[in-house]
Amino acid sequence: MSDNPDTTPLLDFEEARHRRRHELDEQRLMRMREAFAKALPLPTTKVHKKKGTGKKGKKR
Repeated sequence: MSDNPDTTPLLDFEEARHRRRHELDEQRLMRMREAFAKALPLPTTKVHKKKGTGKKGKKR
């Protein structure tokens, strides 16, 4: 058996910390979005019926 240091996986703690920090920030942002959506719901857009342009008679 040979123990090559090249084949052993290295842990990149800086990358793992960055990934974990990103996950925590994303969770916090999602909680904030949910809280704002409850407190200040966005108005729903109403579907407007298209007004027909009726034919007007000729004016004399």
